[in-house]
Amino acid sequence: LDVDAASLERGLARVRGAFDAAVAKGRTTRAEADAKLARLRAGTALADAAGSDLAIEAVFESLDLKRRVFGELDGVLGADALLATNTSYLDVDAIAAGSARPANVLGLHFFSPANVMKLVEVVRARATSPAALATGVAFARRLGKMPVVVGNA
Repeated sequence: LDVDAASLERGLARVRGAFDAAVAKGRTTRAEADAKLARLRAGTALADAAGSDLAIEAVFESLDLKRRVFGELDGVLGADALLATNTSYLDVDAIAAGSARPANVLGLHFFSPANVMKLVEVVRARATSPAALATGVAFARRLGKMPVVVGNA
């Protein structure tokens, strides 16, 4: 998701470019890259995220904005969906306070550039459930990343 069509198209162009580079370097085949791109859904409204099992917000480092996004996602996502923040320094517990489902909130801090860097901090907030934490770790591994569980500090 992005805030407007132009921003969304720039983001999609970067994703396509990353896949093109992976094909050029022999890290994947064109068919595999095209299959992954075909599964990509994009939009400019939070409602476009409906049906997702996991949402990772990556908005500006503003506590108020992140809390507002989490509150809005609560109204769009199913009750079991996880909410993750990509914050690098804000208090995940304070962000979770914007959600009606704090047990399903955690941090997934991807280092930049996220498509290259392997490390992902999986941040356990005060109310993060063991199932949510395990899902965050499994998700990072599925992406080929190295998850490291850390506390909210």
